[in-house]
Amino acid sequence: MERVDAWVRRREWVTDLLLASVLAGLVAPVSVTMVAAAGLDRGWTVALWCLLGSLHLAVAFRRSAPVPAFLVLATAELGLALAPFLSGDDAPATTYPAVLLPSSLAYLIGAYSISAYGRQRWPELSLLVGLVGGLLVTVRVATVPGPTTALGTDGAGELLLLAVAVLGAVTAAWALGRFRRVRADQLAALAERARRAEADREQRDRQAAADERARIAREMHDVVAHSVTVMVRQAEGGRYVAATDPAAAATALATIAETGRTALTDMRSLLGVLDPATGPAAAAPQPTIDDLPELVRQIRASGQPVTLRIDGDPRPLDRAAHLAAYRLVQEALTNVVKHAGPDVEAEVVLTWDRQALRLQVTDQGTPPRATDGVPAGGRGLTGMRERLHLVGGRLSVGPAESGGFSVVGEIPTAGAGRARGGRR
Repeated sequence: MERVDAWVRRREWVTDLLLASVLAGLVAPVSVTMVAAAGLDRGWTVALWCLLGSLHLAVAFRRSAPVPAFLVLATAELGLALAPFLSGDDAPATTYPAVLLPSSLAYLIGAYSISAYGRQRWPELSLLVGLVGGLLVTVRVATVPGPTTALGTDGAGELLLLAVAVLGAVTAAWALGRFRRVRADQLAALAERARRAEADREQRDRQAAADERARIAREMHDVVAHSVTVMVRQAEGGRYVAATDPAAAATALATIAETGRTALTDMRSLLGVLDPATGPAAAAPQPTIDDLPELVRQIRASGQPVTLRIDGDPRPLDRAAHLAAYRLVQEALTNVVKHAGPDVEAEVVLTWDRQALRLQVTDQGTPPRATDGVPAGGRGLTGMRERLHLVGGRLSVGPAESGGFSVVGEIPTAGAGRARGGRR
């Protein structure tokens, strides 16, 4: 049935042709017989038959060409209204206008169709045409000559009843068409709204996936870059002292193993969010500012002199801000290890105030150095800026006033973020 319904919807002319055929089969023979029995001359008889044929033919085009079909129907009805009066063989004294023939029911179908499928102002114009036509039919019936008419003996009352019936039928057909049109427009609007909602949902899903990929890429960069840098530094140092100081070489190997295990754990926690079997619950806790002393210890163990200083009283930060602060310091110290040299001192300063946390990583290397903090094509500076931007912070990098290179980031505290958000 669904396939049949879809086939019919694609071929509306089939149902329209079927409707026209059924209507013609029911009322056309009666109308043709009544015209033939009226005793008109041959010219008027053929003309009325042609008008009746045009009425039934126009019904077949009610949806494919609603405006032309309505114009044909209205013109045919006008021709029937102006045609000579008819009379029957069984009651020759009874006369009636040709517009009352049964085939005139086709006009009501046309009035419905132009109201339901017509564009612009054709529905309103069709109602006006129908009301004027209904009045014309009433006037035409009222002017029927002879002592006996189609209305019977009580002419005034039945004339009023006829006027109400004709005008009511025209108005009802038009109203049903408008109801169908309004309903179809509502369904189309709902379908369009659903389509847009689905498109918006897909767009949000794609954006969320892109954001998640970017987040994982930043995390992977920070984890791999830091861990590999420390491991390379330890491996190089261990190779140089392996022959002269086996204990130092063993310490370097232990540091490499510990750093590698930590990197593997971090990567598993990142990749775990991509595995439906494990999900977010399997992910390890993300590092916070409280883990910075351990980070500084790892860098210092690799042979890079680093100091950590904390000024002010800590204030609340959300998890994203904690992670952004930790990754900024990690990336900055990794760049010191990679670019500044093994003997260059570095200092990490955390300054708390009422509005923000200020993080500054400064080394005493010899400027100028690349201002991107990473080799060409890397993600160091881009990742730092993206992280701070997501938590409402800002980043500045460049040569330090005392020489060397400086990375400075500011992250709003929880209270400052809420106040700032309230002003927006």
